[in-house]
Amino acid sequence: MPSLPAIRTENFSLVFSDSGAAPVLRLSGNGDGEVVTPLDRTLKQLHDELAFSGARSVVVDLSDLYFMNSSCLKAFVSWIYKVRTSGKPYQIRMQLNPRQRWQQRGLEPLQRLAPAIVFLDVVSEARAAEGARTSRLPGSASGSASGGGSHG
Repeated sequence: MPSLPAIRTENFSLVFSDSGAAPVLRLSGNGDGEVVTPLDRTLKQLHDELAFSGARSVVVDLSDLYFMNSSCLKAFVSWIYKVRTSGKPYQIRMQLNPRQRWQQRGLEPLQRLAPAIVFLDVVSEARAAEGARTSRLPGSASGSASGGGSHG
């Protein structure tokens, strides 16, 4: 299965794991302009490797993602379009945090783009709270002006 390098900045982390039933891409922190290029590159590489391996699905864990700008969203749109138009489509299961209300509202258009491919799954409140306690980014400041809490 795929092996992708992690992306780590002061306020963002992208880690890939393939130890369960489906590969998991976990994004944490703030998806801002600083991470657009590495995110886009990683999603392209992930698609190539998943298509080659014949994967049936991938989980995109966004439960600790506090912000995603429009350029990062565009990287997801490009990835979903590639999956939808490839000869070997696979499911993309996005796990959302119910405490991050922007996620459901902001990511529903991705599901409408490819309803047979993109699925939005809201994680439980308990799991969202646990993730907020256990996945701090190294070197991040506590709190934020937007009230999003610590990022880490």
